[in-house]
Amino acid sequence: MKSVLLGNGINIQFGGKAYSNDFIMKRIIFNAKANKYDPLFNGMISGNEIENIFRAFIDIANKALNGDYNGTGNSDDQVAITDFKDRYKAPITKYYEIMLEDWFLLIRLFFITNSDIKDKWQPAKQGFERMILDAIYNEGRLSSIHQNMNKNVKRFFAGFDHIFSLNYDCNLEALTARGVLHLHGDYSVPADSENPGTVEGYIRQQARQLVAIEEFGHCFCNALLDYSGELKFKRASDIKKCATEMERWLELSRGDAAEYKKQTALLREQDEYAFQFVSMYVQNPALKVGTDYHFEALSKLEGELYIIGLSPNNDSHIFRCINESNLEKVWFYYYSESDKTIHITKPYELTDVKDLWKSLDADNKKYNCSYHIPNNPEVDKFTEAFNALSFDSIPKEKIINEINSIPQFEATRCAQS
Repeated sequence: MKSVLLGNGINIQFGGKAYSNDFIMKRIIFNAKANKYDPLFNGMISGNEIENIFRAFIDIANKALNGDYNGTGNSDDQVAITDFKDRYKAPITKYYEIMLEDWFLLIRLFFITNSDIKDKWQPAKQGFERMILDAIYNEGRLSSIHQNMNKNVKRFFAGFDHIFSLNYDCNLEALTARGVLHLHGDYSVPADSENPGTVEGYIRQQARQLVAIEEFGHCFCNALLDYSGELKFKRASDIKKCATEMERWLELSRGDAAEYKKQTALLREQDEYAFQFVSMYVQNPALKVGTDYHFEALSKLEGELYIIGLSPNNDSHIFRCINESNLEKVWFYYYSESDKTIHITKPYELTDVKDLWKSLDADNKKYNCSYHIPNNPEVDKFTEAFNALSFDSIPKEKIINEINSIPQFEATRCAQS
């Protein structure tokens, strides 16, 4: 049996720099300053304030690296801080040098070390989560990446028995017409709290408490985002445990109505919402208890697993599942030398991912065009405007180099779209 596990490197390979960490973070700032996110925050925080928060978090990141937060928070926080210090070197000078999900650690440190706003941690996390999901989504362009994948790539991925993905998009479904197991959720499925097909979502729908904003529907999906892989795994495991418990209640209701009535009465005295949840499931057993994030399926794999496009950071839970499996061998396709250190106890082999793309005739072509860009004040004004919106000063020469790396056929296509 052959399985494949895909990470964001796939999207960068076929979608370009737009899906790299720094471009995603820059889109957040650009969108915020254009007031795109006002509906997400009900106008309570402006784009300029969001920019200032990102600037402040650079200081928090460096304080974490200097040990200022050692011993802060709970055991999960302390493990995450240690991991953060292991992966970064001080000083951090650019906000986009910080990986997406590490922002949640910085947000948490900011809130839990300020007693007057400590209880606002979860709403703040939720707001940043939705901005990140929107920036990754890239106005829906993310969904069309599969159109850049050739027949060799399609044949390659279609040849696997199981396809696992850490990405939120459904490009592999579109490419292969196959089901994909999303370990961290996907844009096409609403969050449990917003999904009428789950117990929680159904309860909230009945109470008219759904809050998803139509134009930001992708931001209210069931994506798992957190500052620790173990916290993601815990959330997924809690749903599994809850599902088992709901089955117990359902069997009790069918096998001993009197005892069920007695136990639910006691439950109601202890926790009104838990009582409501149990009652709703028993009355509507077709409802899902919550999202299945497929970690159990990953931990039960056999045969061979190919890992492609995955940077081994913040994913200890993934490797734990792999190590618990019955896999005979793992093929890990690395992008850079820093990706070669992986915590896998199964027999594994490291392969340069560039060799894979070359074998599939899917390696990225490099272009060095020489477009005529006049040296006049109008170009300088464009550069100034671009830098004003990007939250990061980019030299004019670098902008010109990036423009010259765009092939003529792509420039023509963009101009016509």
